[in-house]
Amino acid sequence: MWEIDNLSQLLGFLYSVVLGIIFCLVYDVLRAFRAEIKFGTAAVFAADILYSVFCAVTCFCFMLSVTGGEIRAFVFAGAAVGFAASRLTFSRVFFFVLKRTLRAALFLYDRISLVSGKLFTLIAAKFEFLLKKAEKICDFSKNTLKKHLKKK
Repeated sequence: MWEIDNLSQLLGFLYSVVLGIIFCLVYDVLRAFRAEIKFGTAAVFAADILYSVFCAVTCFCFMLSVTGGEIRAFVFAGAAVGFAASRLTFSRVFFFVLKRTLRAALFLYDRISLVSGKLFTLIAAKFEFLLKKAEKICDFSKNTLKKHLKKK
């Protein structure tokens, strides 16, 4: 085991506070999606499991890089402090802005879908009209060719 000096511990703690803030912001993104898009219980459960796995893998990789793979309490404490500090301070503003932005994006998506759906329906109707005309022309050509071939 290698010894870790006080400066490295302090830097590791500060980095883990930033990691906790990132975890909180990712969770706020997940919360905003849940608030705007209604998911079933199974989807919420799966999202929570994926979030937990993301946090565990990220924390493990962080510990590998900061402490050389040794489990240190200050990493978990720093992540918890960062998560709590973020949750109690700017998380509310971030969540509010993200929720409004997501709501606007979904509204815009609905409007674009509605307009493009009507446009593609109109285009499909025109192509159907052209297809019917082309079928009539092909039938006329086929009948004309049959008549001329029978005469010979």
